[in-house]
Amino acid sequence: MKLPRRLIGVALLGAVAGLPACALPPDAPTVLASANGTGPDDAYVVSSVAQEYEVLELLGLQSRGQELHVIDGKPYDVLDAIDPQTQETRDVWFDISRFFRRI
Repeated sequence: MKLPRRLIGVALLGAVAGLPACALPPDAPTVLASANGTGPDDAYVVSSVAQEYEVLELLGLQSRGQELHVIDGKPYDVLDAIDPQTQETRDVWFDISRFFRRI
């Protein structure tokens, strides 16, 4: 499994700085490797809103807004994100069906 360079860099930086290995969410590599977050068919599967923001941070992105989309009864959070270095924007999709409460 090939991990994103940014994730490897964050892990190495933590190791060099003497941070414990648990400084990264233990399932972050699994979440990042599971999808690309480009749409509902490729959404990151997360267990909490906090995990959505951890993924954004690992990708080097910042949220500019968030919308709920329900497609065929399945809930997704779509975060409008920006790369602060390049100013490029993109939507990042998250499958929130693990924790979203239906009314």
